[in-house]
Amino acid sequence: MRSPSGGDSEAKRRKIRKGTHSCWECRRRKTRCQFSSSTATICIGCEARGTTCVSQEFAEEQPQMPERGLSQRLNRVEGLLEKIVARIAPDTYTSGRVPDQALSSSASVGDQLDSSSDILRPSAADHHSVVCMFDALREDCGISASAHTSFVPTPASAQGEAGALPPKYAHISKALHAAFPSQHDIDTMLAVSSGAYFIVMFFSGIDGPFEPPSSVSEIPSMASHPALLAKRLMQLTSCMQKMSSNAVPPELISIETIRTQVSRIASLVSDLVVSNDDLVGSVEGLETLGLMGLYHANAGNLRKSWLSIRRALSVAQLMGADRWPDDKPLKSVDPGSDPSTRTRASALWYRINFSDRYISLLLGLPAASDDNSFADPERTAHMSPAERLERIHTAITGAIIKRNLSTYKAAADAAFGTTQAIDCDLETAAKSMGAEWWQPLEPIDTSTATPEELVRAHEHVMMQMNHHHLLILLHLPYMMRDPKERRWDYSKTTCLHASRELLRAYLFFRHLTDAASACRHTDYGALTAAMTLLLGYLDPRLRARDIATSSQRDADRNLVLAVRDTVKGMAERDDDKLARETSDIITRLLPLTDVDLTMGGSGGSISRAPVRLEIPYLGTININPINRRTPQQQPRQDGASVTPESVNDDDHRGGYTQQRQPRSSTTSNNTFHSTDNPNTPTMDPSLQQPPQASSSFLASLGEDANFSFMQFEPNLSSAYQFPELAADVDHWTFQGFDAAFFENLFK
Repeated sequence: MRSPSGGDSEAKRRKIRKGTHSCWECRRRKTRCQFSSSTATICIGCEARGTTCVSQEFAEEQPQMPERGLSQRLNRVEGLLEKIVARIAPDTYTSGRVPDQALSSSASVGDQLDSSSDILRPSAADHHSVVCMFDALREDCGISASAHTSFVPTPASAQGEAGALPPKYAHISKALHAAFPSQHDIDTMLAVSSGAYFIVMFFSGIDGPFEPPSSVSEIPSMASHPALLAKRLMQLTSCMQKMSSNAVPPELISIETIRTQVSRIASLVSDLVVSNDDLVGSVEGLETLGLMGLYHANAGNLRKSWLSIRRALSVAQLMGADRWPDDKPLKSVDPGSDPSTRTRASALWYRINFSDRYISLLLGLPAASDDNSFADPERTAHMSPAERLERIHTAITGAIIKRNLSTYKAAADAAFGTTQAIDCDLETAAKSMGAEWWQPLEPIDTSTATPEELVRAHEHVMMQMNHHHLLILLHLPYMMRDPKERRWDYSKTTCLHASRELLRAYLFFRHLTDAASACRHTDYGALTAAMTLLLGYLDPRLRARDIATSSQRDADRNLVLAVRDTVKGMAERDDDKLARETSDIITRLLPLTDVDLTMGGSGGSISRAPVRLEIPYLGTININPINRRTPQQQPRQDGASVTPESVNDDDHRGGYTQQRQPRSSTTSNNTFHSTDNPNTPTMDPSLQQPPQASSSFLASLGEDANFSFMQFEPNLSSAYQFPELAADVDHWTFQGFDAAFFENLFK
């Protein structure tokens, strides 16, 4: 508290009542006058209001009466404005300074405002973060500088070069900057890997706008926005995940292992940026959320990936990314960002939905959004055929998720009709690519291939795998129905054929990339295909001993063995738990291809079952294959005959060449009689009738002792159904993926 003239000795003191310490301003407002400490010279109230704190020991300087009210109001307004601007940029604000320098034309208004620190960003503790998130979409687009600065005085730092970050962000940027590997290590790792090319194309695709791959090696300055630093760190972690143990350069300076570095960086970014609402309202923030989901998916943490992607989708919706036009680039917190190479809002929205639907399908969870506008013919007309196919796959993934969730409520005929309609869409999409596109790819030399050739090869084979994976999951609920009912033959044959094609494509893919934590979703697809193919040999017709069936059975066993050995090699080389347990499951199911392996009698005990699968937090599945004698030909209702060769795959090995019969007119009006259709299994039109009753697989098998070859023992020992909500791969290897598979199989 001070005197009006600035010193106690120069002011005439008044006599006041003993114990009085209040100032004139608090007395006039009739508020309690408090001080933050015994040495404070200004009371808390005057400091908050920005008014002069004068003790009642001194006479109050009264302004002239006509101007007193106006002066008080002006002082209050001035104090409030100074407080607001001080919160925005406390280190750079100069009171009363008027901006006299135009914004640079080389960057957008939104870019320059954000690159300094002049956007209103109240902390989460004080106010809800509204301005910074919705301002993320305000780009230049003809908006003048005055339009942005009319509501608040523009700090001096907003003009010209970027100013310092607010203190609450500066310490975050400092911590993130310290987490980067050395420049030497970054350059060394990127020199031996093509990971930088893959990661810059992750959101926009190989034909879309993207940053130069060299940008991944550039470490932003410590004064950069936390979202920019976090994005670059997550790009580096993705590149490091693509490196197998035998490809790590020996000349790295860091003594940390690659896995330790990746885990440490991801945890830091998650704690400081991903969980902070104030830092994700920009293109870099949204990309960081998507890259965090990618990291967890590749690490095997499906549930954490699902949560990260759901957060990214929610932020994208708040930002309006699902409605933002492509001709207006999103706001960037990078002052050096080029709007022409910046990820478009539509590309971000599509990639987030693609990731969400794929993981939701694996986990048996609903999709977050039903929006399929990204697959509209008008929007995809300018895209390449491969891009259009991928978007159609994403829309179909959402349809399969809906079908799976609705079968609990819908009648059997409705679910079967939905399955037929989805299958028709997959067939049409596959036919649009031509027969040559579906042929197995020729092996390439990864040491001499260009990065673009590697990216295109990866994209091609992964889309082939995704197509076959969707076919398997679409028909899986009908694969294990009663073998005596021929209406299910098409679904069984489709599942077996798609499984073989997926496993062949997987072997080619792992020739391109042998790192266990690279493109982990392909491993889930391979496990799905291997389990489906091996469980298919529970069908008595596939256990026949004729030459054709035996030959196909041997070929399938060798194919699954090759996949098992590939996965086992990754597990041993990279010490990967998920790959190790994947190899173990395949090994446990391999005996199903042995036609001589039976339990020895229908009265045998379950403990003697040749195959036991323990599904964590679900129970144990005991599988007992029956060596049933099946005649070479069985009569059919229409008088024709069927042989075990009807489920063989000999006619498909040369590519997609077999003619397919049309579906019912209620499902599709198109009839394809061509040799370029990838969905080769022949479907008899007489079998297209929907099922008349919905009976579970196990219930139908229980009616005949010959088919009671699979029993389920629930796990009742645990007090809780699942472990922690987002347990990582070390505590829950398959994250519920295996339980979702068998749930669909028995549905």
